Amino acid sequence: MGMLFFVAAAAALCAIGCSSEGESASTPFGFATGPLMRPGDNCLRCHRDERSDYPSAPSWTAAGTVFPGPDSQASDGVPDVRVLLFGADGALLETLVTNEAGNFYTDAKLPEGFRVALEYEDERIDMPCPPPTGGCAACHGVPAVGGAPGRLFIPQAPEAAGIHAECTGF
Repeated sequence: MGMLFFVAAAAALCAIGCSSEGESASTPFGFATGPLMRPGDNCLRCHRDERSDYPSAPSWTAAGTVFPGPDSQASDGVPDVRVLLFGADGALLETLVTNEAGNFYTDAKLPEGFRVALEYEDERIDMPCPPPTGGCAACHGVPAVGGAPGRLFIPQAPEAAGIHAECTGF
């Protein structure tokens, strides 16, 4: 009985301490890491070049999370959204697909003036101007910055969401 209790207690503690939800001391960072981590945060705050506070984190050039609405909760990411990255000339550079947390990321070299579009089911939304950074949540967050309509979200009716097809001047 004593050994069974110990195994059950150890499993319960691991389930609490190893959980990917919330903060966890199970990594050197104090939070769980991996492709499903921290949806809605500005990924490039940590996943960038050697200037990062976490230099062991992979460096990405574009990353973010897609949600069902502009003010959705972080746990509401939309999987299977296609994120299309284009060169300034309109040539398709890369197609990413959001994971179950709604997250996407790439380390592909992106030229200045690259463009972004989201495709989901029968809808495509093109960002009206080149993004100022590959860290989508730098602008597309809660609260939004620089005229962004809130979080990246799809599906949407641009006129219903108050989205204007003009650049913000970044």
